[in-house]
Amino acid sequence: MEWSKYGAIRHGLNQITHHRAQLGIYYRLLDIPVPGSYGPSADETKG
Repeated sequence: MEWSKYGAIRHGLNQITHHRAQLGIYYRLLDIPVPGSYGPSADETKG
């Protein structure tokens, strides 16, 4: 498959977002606090 530079970057960012979301779901199912990706998460502010 041939990718343009834009297509390759977009695909890579979509994959990162997708897998980060999957990990968040698994963490929630296992009662593991979800770390913040772009700042503090709601789990980090719980007392």
